[in-house]
Amino acid sequence: MSRTHIFAVAGHPVLHSKSPLLFNKSFQKLKEKAVYTRISTESASEAVTLFEEIGLSGLNVTAPLKQAIIDQLDELEPAASVIGAVNAVLKERGVLKGSNTDPLGVTASLKSLGLSLQGRHCVVLGAGGAGKAAAYGLVREGARVFLVNRTYRKAVLAAEKLGCDAVYLDELPSLMNEANIVVSALAPRINLIRKEWLHPAHVVLDANYPHSPLQNLARAQGCTYIPGEAWLLNQAIPAYKLFTGKEADRAIMERALSFGFGTTTRRNNISLVGFMGCGKSTAGLALAKKLGYSFKDVDAVIEEREGKTIPEIFHLKGEERFRSLEKSVLAEIEQERRTVYACGGGAVSDPENRSTLRSNSRVIWLYAALGACLQRIDPRSRPLLDKEGRGEKTEELFRKRLPLYAQAADLVVSSEKKPEQTAETIYEEIHHTLGD
Repeated sequence: MSRTHIFAVAGHPVLHSKSPLLFNKSFQKLKEKAVYTRISTESASEAVTLFEEIGLSGLNVTAPLKQAIIDQLDELEPAASVIGAVNAVLKERGVLKGSNTDPLGVTASLKSLGLSLQGRHCVVLGAGGAGKAAAYGLVREGARVFLVNRTYRKAVLAAEKLGCDAVYLDELPSLMNEANIVVSALAPRINLIRKEWLHPAHVVLDANYPHSPLQNLARAQGCTYIPGEAWLLNQAIPAYKLFTGKEADRAIMERALSFGFGTTTRRNNISLVGFMGCGKSTAGLALAKKLGYSFKDVDAVIEEREGKTIPEIFHLKGEERFRSLEKSVLAEIEQERRTVYACGGGAVSDPENRSTLRSNSRVIWLYAALGACLQRIDPRSRPLLDKEGRGEKTEELFRKRLPLYAQAADLVVSSEKKPEQTAETIYEEIHHTLGD
């Protein structure tokens, strides 16, 4: 690959996703010029807009986008069409195509135990995108599948397309007596299974991680329990080939999973990065207030210490001196706790800065289209912009920095909205993942 290819997973919440671990470790080991990050959005249209504007080479989608995104695509591969859900998007010759690797995620996870799925009685909980993908994969392996959903009509409509049976929720206790395999594809923290319905002969596969209410119940009853990370791994392997055209190294991905998202809060700091004018300072202030954190604008700190504006520093001392000052301020994050940093647009250009930020904070990339950024700023206050701030040099600088923001970021959030809305999205992601 000549340029740095950017991939991502989109959904909400999504900060907990381990997909970047799997892909980035693979890219690093195989020396691919590529990076994989996360995009927080509940809007399928926004996900596709970001796909196009950032220039993504591939996009995974998770809840709540797997079904909604179909209306934004040009074509569906056959499995995705039957399932009515997509978990992978590619653009080929200008055409946006949706695929679904979740069926393989389910069947490969179960078959890894040496199970033959032919003739097995399988209960699938949930008729959303993940549940329908699970049912599709199991039916194609010859299993007898019973689809259970809190809204029975939704289960019926799905079952008719997938070739399985829809079952009323109140039939679940008796159905569990006959089932060999239970697949839960419910939303996080939701569970329909009671402890007494489970027995040691059950194999239980759960789509969710890290919060799975079913996990403790299944293990307490002696069931064979397969965590959501197995599903994640087994759908990521075909997705990797779909995105890159190359075979994934399973061993690399398995080792990557062991790293996990970690319990560390990286000193509870948040660093906002993004192009000038994307709203880091205003959103950062709003976020710090919501979290009860301190707030630091790196450019403002530099100006205060130097007694000069950023343009004056560039004019009198040059960009090299400014970058040195910027690096020294960013290095101080190692001593900070519970602080939101608004970083300058070019801070990510230095690999050491990217490493420092990632080691000591959760890094959020605030993305806004170049036009939206330029509408918010005075070009005269930005030394690196063209004379009018709208020429080829500015466009080139914007494009050059996109992969650098992606390399730094744990999460991408669109900032083409009110600062309070941007802050709320980040707050929800942090709270869901870290309980902060």
